Amino acid sequence: MRTNLLLLTLILPFSATPAADFNDGVVAHALGQYDKALQTMLALAETADHEYAQYYLGVMYANGQGVKQSYEKAANWLRRSAEKGVPQAQYKLGELYAKGRGVPKDHEYAYAWYSVAAAMGHPSASRSVQLSKGKLSPQELIEADR
Repeated sequence: MRTNLLLLTLILPFSATPAADFNDGVVAHALGQYDKALQTMLALAETADHEYAQYYLGVMYANGQGVKQSYEKAANWLRRSAEKGVPQAQYKLGELYAKGRGVPKDHEYAYAWYSVAAAMGHPSASRSVQLSKGKLSPQELIEADR
């Protein structure tokens, strides 16, 4: 019994750490403490493969918050997050493709990412799907829907 209690006291603080760290990073970002947010999110994104930390890093790189603005790095972090199912990242990645920021301008990819974000319930994605759909030829639309 004593061993179980000791084990629990040793494991419990570590199991709550990623969530607590992430929340600290979100608060730091909201307060404009970008250096602190960057350190927190980078550690979580790289070591824990934390999809929302990756999303925040994408936003920070896109906006130049605590880092030198880089759409290429933003696209990289957003893609990692988007592939894990984060609708906000999927939508923002669609925006990057639509505008050709950090990635080649590609309306098919923009449409595809907007569509995935819309299916995941992102509130602005449905409108973006319709707008990007109008920029595709019938053949491109077939390819993008695949």
